[in-house]
Amino acid sequence: MRFIRDTTELSAERDSAVTLGKFDGLHRGHRLLISEVTAAANEGLQSIVFTFGTHPRALVEGRPQELLLTNEERHDRLEALGLDLLIEYPFNETTSHILAEDFVRDILVRQLRARKIVVGTDFGFGYRRAGNVKLLCSLSKECGFELVVREKLKTKEGIDISSSYIKERLKRGEMEAVHALLGYPFFIRGIVRHGNRNGRTFGFPTINQFPEEKKLLPPNGVYVSRTIVDGQSYQSITNIGVKPTIGGEYPRGVETFIEDFSQDIYGKTALVELYSFLRPEVSFGSENNLIAQIKRDRQSAEKYWREESQKRY
Repeated sequence: MRFIRDTTELSAERDSAVTLGKFDGLHRGHRLLISEVTAAANEGLQSIVFTFGTHPRALVEGRPQELLLTNEERHDRLEALGLDLLIEYPFNETTSHILAEDFVRDILVRQLRARKIVVGTDFGFGYRRAGNVKLLCSLSKECGFELVVREKLKTKEGIDISSSYIKERLKRGEMEAVHALLGYPFFIRGIVRHGNRNGRTFGFPTINQFPEEKKLLPPNGVYVSRTIVDGQSYQSITNIGVKPTIGGEYPRGVETFIEDFSQDIYGKTALVELYSFLRPEVSFGSENNLIAQIKRDRQSAEKYWREESQKRY
């Protein structure tokens, strides 16, 4: 997959199919749009995802970003979907004032050679989001592209699957629901950092990760997890929080105990998938009480995996 970022000078190698959006989370609805452009390879078209390196609304409203996927995580998942080209377009004072009609004519049609454009029904673009599906439809004949508009994917209860709805469920620690909406387990991907090594003294050595501030995390607490390192997958339990029993001040981090694992992986990248919320993070008053609780957490995680295994048979 070719990757273009932080530049307004764009080019396509041949006529293309383009889908556009923020694509935060790359949830099941997003992947329907992406499947449309990757399938266009059968028509000889280059498949392109056009998105932004920074969430436009966060910049305009001056609020911090809350992302289901960091840009790096989004890049990796898109690459696995078989795209030809990913564009992370800069959002700044100049680009935010591009008129919707100019965006279509100059960027999508002239630079990217779009012959098929795929969007959702609520897609908005251009200066003050004046562009919409109606405008794209009116420009499609003039500019010679096919417009494909897809309705939002819904849950069984009729709720739109959206990044904002998934974030609501994530903030409540409803990991099973988040998994179903995303179509894959929510995960944290990051470098394994040195912690305070307390886990090793307790007999439960852990790996520590400190995600970017813009990465949205579920509530502080303990989760059933699975950790992937060097292509190998391991059952684990993960604590998100600030280690209140240990004392002192610690930044909010992700600390994972991996079953049957003793390798030194400091400096390597680990992917920690969260499957189920076990309990909130609390202070246990003493290290002995904490150790006893960790043993109970392991038993709860083992029960979870046993039950999941039985569901598959």
